[in-house]
Amino acid sequence: MPSLYVASRISGRVPKGTRPKGGMLRKKLRLLAGLTALFAAVIFLGTAVSAVWYAPDTEIPAPDFEKGRVDLVAPSEYPIRVRIPALDIDAAVQEVGVNVKGNMATPSNFTDVGWYKYGTPPGIRGSAVVAGHVDNGLGLAGVFKKLNSIKVGDTIFVEKKDGTEVRFRVAEIQTYPYTDVPRDILFSRSDMPRLNLITCDGAWVRDAKTYDQRLVVYSELVQ
Repeated sequence: MPSLYVASRISGRVPKGTRPKGGMLRKKLRLLAGLTALFAAVIFLGTAVSAVWYAPDTEIPAPDFEKGRVDLVAPSEYPIRVRIPALDIDAAVQEVGVNVKGNMATPSNFTDVGWYKYGTPPGIRGSAVVAGHVDNGLGLAGVFKKLNSIKVGDTIFVEKKDGTEVRFRVAEIQTYPYTDVPRDILFSRSDMPRLNLITCDGAWVRDAKTYDQRLVVYSELVQ
């Protein structure tokens, strides 16, 4: 006598309680696969958000002599936006200070630029320094990804908090080893109003978790 299952296969009907357990197993496997995919998506999304929006850089209080420089300038002179038409760059400005390594801190995301708030505001006699990321943790383009395409003579516009705009013209472009950027030239020249842009360049150094060069664009105020 055939079993109920075999008989049902012949008749085309499967009696209740006699269906094979393979269907239930497949449902469980699909559920498990779905949960795994969801978990992976959450991890990826968290990583992506962190990579796109946050660039880890803890700031520390600046030395007193650094604080004194910016205290002499009215906040209305502070920059809020930087435009470089030749590169299609139009970025908001963050005010950044000093990180735990004693270097200029970086912006907290990859779409803004950071102005060194203990230095000179753009348009004032001295060297205003603005930094931006070249890319993010996922390798996507940062605000200064195309900075290496800028040319001597290109124009840079800076909007201030008071609504006025100052214009700079690129005078010089230099690349330095990341451990040997001339800080005196970058931060301390005071013969005229200068705007210096800086970003990463070169090859990635895995151990140092940074690029091996720094690209610096020196520009001067157009009167």
